[in-house]
Amino acid sequence: MNNNIINILPDYIANQIAAGEVVQRPESVIKELVENSIDAGADSIAVVVRGAGKQLMHVVDNGCGMSKEDLALAPKRHATSKIKTQADLERIMTFGFRGEALASISSVANIEIRTKREFDEIGWRLLSSPNSEPSIEPFSMDNGTQILVKNLFYDVPARKKFLKSDLTEFRYISDTMMRFAISNPDIRFTFYDEDTKIFDVQPSHIEKRIIDILGSSLDNGLMKVDYNSDILRIWGYIGQPHLAKQNSMHQYFFLNKRNIQSKSLSHAVFSAFEHLIEKNYKPLFILFIEIDYELVDVNVHPQKHEVKFEDERLIYNAIRKAVSNTLQQYNMTPSIDVVERELYNPFEQVSIKNDNGIEEKMLVNRFTGEILSNRNDFKSSQFASSGFFDNNQHNERFNNLFDNKFTETQNSNVDKILTGFDAIFGSQDVKNIHFDNDFDKPENMYWQMHNKYIFTQTENGILVIDQHNAHERVLYEKAIKAMNKEFAYSQELLFPVIVKLSPSHLPILKELENDIKGLGFNFTYTNENNIEIIAVPGDIPNGHEELSLIEILDDYSQNLEIKATNNRDRIAASYACKSAIKTGKKLNQSEMKNLANSLFKCTVPYVCPHGRPVILEFSMFDLDKQFKRIL
Repeated sequence: MNNNIINILPDYIANQIAAGEVVQRPESVIKELVENSIDAGADSIAVVVRGAGKQLMHVVDNGCGMSKEDLALAPKRHATSKIKTQADLERIMTFGFRGEALASISSVANIEIRTKREFDEIGWRLLSSPNSEPSIEPFSMDNGTQILVKNLFYDVPARKKFLKSDLTEFRYISDTMMRFAISNPDIRFTFYDEDTKIFDVQPSHIEKRIIDILGSSLDNGLMKVDYNSDILRIWGYIGQPHLAKQNSMHQYFFLNKRNIQSKSLSHAVFSAFEHLIEKNYKPLFILFIEIDYELVDVNVHPQKHEVKFEDERLIYNAIRKAVSNTLQQYNMTPSIDVVERELYNPFEQVSIKNDNGIEEKMLVNRFTGEILSNRNDFKSSQFASSGFFDNNQHNERFNNLFDNKFTETQNSNVDKILTGFDAIFGSQDVKNIHFDNDFDKPENMYWQMHNKYIFTQTENGILVIDQHNAHERVLYEKAIKAMNKEFAYSQELLFPVIVKLSPSHLPILKELENDIKGLGFNFTYTNENNIEIIAVPGDIPNGHEELSLIEILDDYSQNLEIKATNNRDRIAASYACKSAIKTGKKLNQSEMKNLANSLFKCTVPYVCPHGRPVILEFSMFDLDKQFKRIL
């Protein structure tokens, strides 16, 4: 009787386990294959996907190709041309180096590899399917390599069921292809979805490549970054403040041309923009970091999305300085000494989306870039060990950051939002406020405070209206009624507007086309990614036609995983937010009166579509009570 309980896994099972880390979705396959094409010296790479990559992924390059012997080894685990000695691990200069990609892919999909070297008379083709030995045969083709991946996870249903919708999976692929195209402007990239060409970009200057990929709206809005120190160079572009968005699209870091993600480094950029953009907005940036390969470890993440720097504090400070210098050069911000302010308050609270798209609140050390999400993180941080918080005053401030600033509030719960008001004037329920005034009365006057709040007298006191939130509610209800075909909400343009959509926008527009046209947009497809806008919703200001449409698509793309609302709610809320009058806009008497009248004709005038309060009423009783307190 054999009592052994430890067994050696068969290769095909070991490869499937490895595939769980390397191949999470179709995008993972595209990433690995395109990286191999770049490493092969290709200057032209074409990618075709069908069924969002679930049915077919086809990558074609004109790189160096492989011999028959190399082709036989390629799909075997730990087979690589990039690493030969232990010393090579300390200076990794290529994208693919582990020798796991093709082995992992071939364990969960059918693959076909066609390859030919320039000096060979004929090429070779390898056919492979999971749990079977590959076969190799002669094949006539041009120089380079083609890889076809079919039926991903077909034999692994447990993995397949975790894939998202075709739109979501294609969005991941499109985003990855955009990153490759931006970081390699010297390579021609062609990208097809089924038979639809998403983009075909020729080798060009980096700024032109960025505009070709991200859209013409960035033209004249980019600021050049170029910063050098003894051990690194940071260069690229940041967007002017007006290009900042409420989502994290169009934010790219490339380390030695490798796309990376880093919450700490992203915050370094945000902190430089701190006083130039609204609190919840995020700046656009495309930044390249060039550093000695020995000072960074790219082998700390299965998909190589994250890296480890030998001195992350140095990189954080360099990026912040590089961005700050550029903002000063373009006269966006004065040169000021912020060291004293940071010593007094070295921690800043930020909200950053995690890998699942959920916002997490955390503290960032302004000096080091450390991310501290709880007290345990703080206790092990460099700042805590320095003894800085031995002072009771600083220690109290730190505790307040965690105890108060990290308190979650639900924006949709109006009662909780008004807690501060209740503390002053006593508790009241905003849903029970009644507005019996005739706001068209000639004697009704309106006052605007700081171009943000509108005041008017009521029979029992005064009313305060947040002008942006109020207009959002008005536009939201108009949009919902328009998409439900309750009334026409469209105005034709005197001159049509041509819009070039980015690769990520086109599939979303096609999915939402009926609702967006119901909202009031009317457009026709011209060629490739271009559309011609003929009409827009009635409240879109002149000159904002393209921006309004793009922002609706961006917001929808960022919130694809949200299940609580339907498409029309998201579109209407996004349109209302982007088209509503902004804080800082001066309104005349007529405009304030019209806004108030429109607001109180709404079904729900008390809160905006995002749950923020729109109106507050201060009664004479409440005011009298406050003035009597001092007696």
